[in-house]
Amino acid sequence: MFKYYLEITKPGIIIGNIILISGSFLLASSHNIFNFFLFFYTLLGTSLVIASACVFNNLIDCDIDKKMKRTSQRVLSKRILSPVSVFIFAFFIGLCGVSILGILVNSLTMILSFLGFFVYVIIYTLLCKRRTVYSTLIGSFSGSTPSLIGYTAVTDAIDICSFLLFIIFIFWQMSHFYAIAILRIEDYKQAKIPVFPVIKGILKTKKHIFYYIINFIFFSMLLTFLDYVSYTFLFLSSIIHFYWLFLACVNIKKYNNKENASKLFYFSIVVVVLFNFFLSIDFLF
Repeated sequence: MFKYYLEITKPGIIIGNIILISGSFLLASSHNIFNFFLFFYTLLGTSLVIASACVFNNLIDCDIDKKMKRTSQRVLSKRILSPVSVFIFAFFIGLCGVSILGILVNSLTMILSFLGFFVYVIIYTLLCKRRTVYSTLIGSFSGSTPSLIGYTAVTDAIDICSFLLFIIFIFWQMSHFYAIAILRIEDYKQAKIPVFPVIKGILKTKKHIFYYIINFIFFSMLLTFLDYVSYTFLFLSSIIHFYWLFLACVNIKKYNNKENASKLFYFSIVVVVLFNFFLSIDFLF
């Protein structure tokens, strides 16, 4: 039974967000003393809030998950767990996560975590996902919140650096999820979800991915030009980022949409992991 509850928290999404939290937390700690317990509480509290949001997402999307090949085998689609028990579980872990952040980290991170939760569960999943082509953009605001949380856990304040990180990861997520949307376009059509490639077409989506990556690179460079990270960070990250841009450019001209979207999707994961790794060790440069 435990494995089913673990599955509906979407561990892969939690791990991805832990990467964002860690990079921004360690960057902020480069100007302060690293506090292991604060780091642990930030990861634990935020992970619980994200897990809660993912469970509520599963509950709300249960009906459309059944129609999509990728999600048809999920726990709630197969009715392995009752909706009531899942709701109680989601509420409990969410409350625990918010409490940990509010009591053991600071009130700002608690508020940010709640805002991220609200945007993802209420605005994105409940109100926009089935109604507008721009739901991905709305969801990206929630997905970028962990970078803010990691940074403000240390600083207890929002500054230009934290804002830049927030913007950077919005552009990363748009590129990442548009690649997913191309890969899973038939699923989205089947479930009647108005994602960008379904409504606007695959070619236009490819061009938007290219534009988003350009913006991602530009704002990433600003971190160096505004003296928040080193020129070594800029050099190392640019190698990865411009190769990603090259893949996006090539992707526009290719006709094998799924194969090329798959390359963009998997390389976007490499990009975000290395970006946060370079942030984490920038104090060494």
